[in-house]
Amino acid sequence: MERNTLVGVDFLLMGFVISALGFFVADSIPIASFGFALAVIGALILLVVPEAVPQDALKALLKDAVRNVEIILEEAGLRNRAYFMQMEDGELRALVPLSTAGSNQSPPKPAELDKEPRRFVVNQNGVRGLLLIPPGNEIVRLAKVEKGADLEEALRMTLVEFSDIARGVLAVEEDGGKVPKIQITKPQLGSDSPYFNDALGTPVSCVAACAAAVVKGVPVRVREERYDPGFIRLTLETIGGG
Repeated sequence: MERNTLVGVDFLLMGFVISALGFFVADSIPIASFGFALAVIGALILLVVPEAVPQDALKALLKDAVRNVEIILEEAGLRNRAYFMQMEDGELRALVPLSTAGSNQSPPKPAELDKEPRRFVVNQNGVRGLLLIPPGNEIVRLAKVEKGADLEEALRMTLVEFSDIARGVLAVEEDGGKVPKIQITKPQLGSDSPYFNDALGTPVSCVAACAAAVVKGVPVRVREERYDPGFIRLTLETIGGG
C-alpha cells in the first residue's frame, strides 16, 4: 500500500474512533467534531493526494540506471572504488579511477574538473578515470540535501522519506567527521551487478554516498560495505576535509 494511502486510512479510522467516543461515550460535541474533521482529512488524502512518484517506478528507473553503468564498467573492466563529488553547478559525479594506483591518490577537486570540457575520460592530478553520473544524483537534488546539513537527517530524508528505498538510517561520524559509518535498515533495492557494486557500492549505498558528498562538500568514497537483505553497514571516507 502506498504511503499516502496509509496516511489517509490512518486519519480516517482515527477520526471515526474519536468521533464515536466523543459522541457516544464522552457526550462531547467538540470531541466528536474534532474526530469528524480528522475523518474528512483522511478521506481527502485518499481522494485528492496521489503518490507523487510511484515507488515501484522509481525503483525500476534506478535499476535501469544501474544496469547502464554496469555495462560501461564491465566493458572497461573497472571495479576500483569511485569518488563521489559535487560539481560547481551542483551536479554530482562519480570518478572511477582507471588504475589501482590512481585509486590510492587524491582525486581532482570538483572545481578543476568543472573547468575542463565535460569528458567521459578525465585526467587530473595524476588520476585518470571515467566520470559518470551516479544513480542518486537527481534523488539527492530533489530531496533538497544541502551542504553542512546533519548527515543522518539528510540520509533519512533521501533514503527513507523521499525515495523510500530503506526503512531506517543511523549515522556515526568518526575521526572528526572524516569517516562516516552508516547503518541502513531494510534496503528495498539490491543489485546483481558486480562491477557497479564494487565501484560505486550497491544502489542504496550509492545514493547514500551521493548525499554524503553534498553534505560534506568534499569528495566521498566507499571504504567498506557489508550488504545483507536486512541491513547495510557502510563506511565512507571523505577526501580533503571533515
